[in-house]
Amino acid sequence: MGSAALLMHVISCVLAVVMSGLSCVHQDLPPDNKIDALLSYQIRLKKEQLANPTPSGLEHIKALGMRVDNLNMQSVYMRLNKLLSTEQADELKALGITLYLDSWIPPVSSSSTGSIRADVPVNKLDMLTAKDYVIGLETAEWSAKHLGSK
Repeated sequence: MGSAALLMHVISCVLAVVMSGLSCVHQDLPPDNKIDALLSYQIRLKKEQLANPTPSGLEHIKALGMRVDNLNMQSVYMRLNKLLSTEQADELKALGITLYLDSWIPPVSSSSTGSIRADVPVNKLDMLTAKDYVIGLETAEWSAKHLGSK
């Protein structure tokens, strides 16, 4: 992912947070939590929709650019100091996590962490954040929208 694409990703995530009315500080998360606020919000929406399915809830999830084909899964970017070892990758796969190893972006001088995309069962996110080699998780579920004039 080039710097322009990364910048667009960050801007889209910030816009999604602002547009959804979510504060950047999530009240339910401890300060050392590895899950960012937007990802936490998306997980909460999915869990609410699974517990009490409504057409409007599903439409809201879709409108935020989130996956609706399987609400039990969440696409994330895992922030890591280095590429996963074979043992670490196998450990995550055993949890039902799909890793997209070809998406690896290594740390660079402007960022001390790299990232890799993964699909994670929502009920395994806590197990993933407990891994010491996982620095943080950010959402990979968003869609860019043209905001200019028509």
